Amino acid sequence: MPTTTQQAEYEALIAERYGRPLAAILEEQCPPVADLLKERRRLAPPPPARRTFVQPEPDPRWAEHRAVLEAAIQPRRRPMP
Repeated sequence: MPTTTQQAEYEALIAERYGRPLAAILEEQCPPVADLLKERRRLAPPPPARRTFVQPEPDPRWAEHRAVLEAAIQPRRRPMP
């Protein structure tokens, strides 16, 4: 964070280079915050982003894959000790 001396030197450099203080330059380029908020409220909300769903190709071996899945999730009997 710049110290007050550095900040004063920076503002003096800007005033020397551009002929006016930094605050005046910033006010010229940006409208007041209250005006920006009013403008934002007046604008319509942006439309929602379009999402496209890509239908995957059907699995030609779905029956085999389903059988493997069913076998994997079946409860197993534990051997009696």
